[in-house]
Amino acid sequence: MKINIIQRFLTKEDGSKVTQYLVVITATITLFTAGIYQGWAGPSLLKILSEEYPIDVTAEEASYITIIGPVGHVIGGFSASYLADYIGRKNTVLSIGIPQVISFLLIYFSYHTVYLLYIARILGGIGEGASLALLPCYIAEVADPSVRGTLGTFVNLLLLFGQLFINTVGSFLTIHDTAMICIIFPVVFWLTFAHMPESPYYCLMKKDVDGARRALQMLRRKNNVDKEVIQLSADVDRQMSEKGTYKDLFLIKSNRKAFLLVSATRIFQVFTGSIALMSYVQIMISQATELSPVTGSTVLIVAGAIMVLTSSMYVDKFGRRPTLIVSALTTALSLLAQALFLSLRDYTALDLSSVSWLPLLIMIINYLSFRGGLGVVTNIFISEIYSTSIKAKAMSLGSLNFAIVMIISTKMYQLTADYVGLAVPFYIFAFTTFASVLFFYFVLPETKGKTLEVIQQELKGNAKNENDDNDNGLSV
Repeated sequence: MKINIIQRFLTKEDGSKVTQYLVVITATITLFTAGIYQGWAGPSLLKILSEEYPIDVTAEEASYITIIGPVGHVIGGFSASYLADYIGRKNTVLSIGIPQVISFLLIYFSYHTVYLLYIARILGGIGEGASLALLPCYIAEVADPSVRGTLGTFVNLLLLFGQLFINTVGSFLTIHDTAMICIIFPVVFWLTFAHMPESPYYCLMKKDVDGARRALQMLRRKNNVDKEVIQLSADVDRQMSEKGTYKDLFLIKSNRKAFLLVSATRIFQVFTGSIALMSYVQIMISQATELSPVTGSTVLIVAGAIMVLTSSMYVDKFGRRPTLIVSALTTALSLLAQALFLSLRDYTALDLSSVSWLPLLIMIINYLSFRGGLGVVTNIFISEIYSTSIKAKAMSLGSLNFAIVMIISTKMYQLTADYVGLAVPFYIFAFTTFASVLFFYFVLPETKGKTLEVIQQELKGNAKNENDDNDNGLSV
């Protein structure tokens, strides 16, 4: 009876975008859980390195707890990208909850041996990698172009909500108790997302026109979707007529261009230091400010969540490129300001006690700048740029690229901060982020308001869009 009520609500004919929002909200519960995984190290490392944890763990061993997760990220990215084309987007999304549940169970039992933490982090990385590889693409395939950017911001918003949750709960409860609470979220995800439709793109890939029609009727909340079915069928047939091997990802110019654009954008995003700083956020705050780690990190995450909510109002209005350019520039300036402050504090005799609040203010500005653009638009851009025929393989290789740069940036932060000086990683991140401004301005194409097929034609150089005046991207 309850299922019938849910189905009647989802298939109601009112032409609104309610179902699209519900689909995205329920699907991104996996990203809320991935956010818990990403933010878990923040409050947990302090506990693991203290007497509260029953096992002695060195700082070096703790650093591997933070960087071993990307191994799972690669596995999750490859697995999800492969399964998405074989068992469907929806079933693959549902499967993400499995490693997430097991990860929390292993954390619960990790008081017996630290190796369970390593395994748990790898499994959590599988859930994160699968979520980040698949959810942006699923959202792009179910969303109307007019709200694709807005719905795409949910990826980062739910990640941040997950980080905020673990930062708060994980700071006040034991690692043991927190793990048991976190198991609730994958269960809620299974109960809600099970009622949502399959991607119409996947249905058409499998020649299931009736399935695509039913999915679109639910998503668009109207019965007459024949025109969109015909258009999507033609788009998918054309894209699937292209070869889709790993070799073709590099031999076909449009595929190669898309992959290089995504790889560079992801590298620049990670080398803002966002992931490294989040892994060590509470330790960094205790080193750079006089605030309590819990208060400081909570302020940062809340500020970021507010900025992501705000970005949903302008990302489809101003475009991807302008948003990325402004975000990268302000992020780079804040990183440079933080590096200069830490240099003055650590290498001069200046008394900066009267401005001890300044590092937190700079961190907030940095977080707002990043979350308002680079943190949001990167995933939206990645979800839009690939052809249907090559998307799964491109996303799997993208996961490998993401994992490698995550490991490098996080380990680099730990080594330079511990053995050279806290200011050094901020100088490095500032330099790479300034370089990204040039890349976004001169190379990256605009995708705002364009159908996925139009984007593919523009990558091939076959289409002229009315927004091309804003597209200054160079060939790759």
